[in-house]
Amino acid sequence: MIHSYGFSIAGSSHIKTGTVCQDANKILPDSGSGSLIIAAIADGVGSCKYAEIAAEIAVKVSVSHCAKGIKSALEKNILLELMENAFLNAEIAIEKKSREDKNPLSEYETTLDLVIFHNKTLYFGHCGDGGIVGLSVNGDYEKLTIPQKVEGIYVVPLRNGSARRNNTWEFKKAEGEYASVLLATDGVYDIFFPYLLKDQPVEIYVPLIRYFMDNNGLKVNKKNIKKLSDERKEFLNSSACESITDDKTIVVLVNEGVFPKILEDTYYEEPDWDALQEIWNRKAYPHLYKKKKGSTKSSKTTDRKKK
Repeated sequence: MIHSYGFSIAGSSHIKTGTVCQDANKILPDSGSGSLIIAAIADGVGSCKYAEIAAEIAVKVSVSHCAKGIKSALEKNILLELMENAFLNAEIAIEKKSREDKNPLSEYETTLDLVIFHNKTLYFGHCGDGGIVGLSVNGDYEKLTIPQKVEGIYVVPLRNGSARRNNTWEFKKAEGEYASVLLATDGVYDIFFPYLLKDQPVEIYVPLIRYFMDNNGLKVNKKNIKKLSDERKEFLNSSACESITDDKTIVVLVNEGVFPKILEDTYYEEPDWDALQEIWNRKAYPHLYKKKKGSTKSSKTTDRKKK
């Protein structure tokens, strides 16, 4: 059986300014065997006046569309088509809302990440700067999506990424089998991929993300899922995560009967942050590490001067 937990909480910057949480999430387990869950997260673009409305529409419409068509899509093996139509319906619903309220459509921008987790198989749709991480049954944490940003700064939202515009929407069936999947908006997602780990053999901060999605530690079941959720929500609200100023949304889906393979101890070790910082500094500021001509003198010369 697949269990889930998730929440959206306001970031410290929004709390200070009195701004509402502009993230949203939606989780819909099936009513039958419990072997399938549909889930979505969205991050309303902060500069937009009605960002939180757009995010809420995106998750509700996309999950609802998939729920209505999931049985037929499974039978016909057209889940990616179902998800693409879910994105399109979300986009249309947001456009409709802007017309009804007579507000500019540009004030309703949001990202959207959507997954269908069936037994050990994972399908996903992605648009924006949030992301999806899978934990394979082989024990590897896999970065399944890449944040979509223009020039590495400006997020590509749902509307601008549609097939009718820039065509950046991404729909895939993840290869292999999975024990769990995690979705997170950029505020939380970024802490799992710290810049110091970029270009390292393992770019994911494994000791941290393991706390959220490894069933070897979670041992998830119907009775403890709420407790697990509350503990992780408390952690994200604690001083340990005070660097996250943006809104925080996370959704985790865990297959109760699947315990991913435990890899060698080094895979789970805390990174040597000091060493990684020096590596990064040498790349970013190479001029600071170049030896100046004539700056080094032999000890004999120095001794002679002292005499």
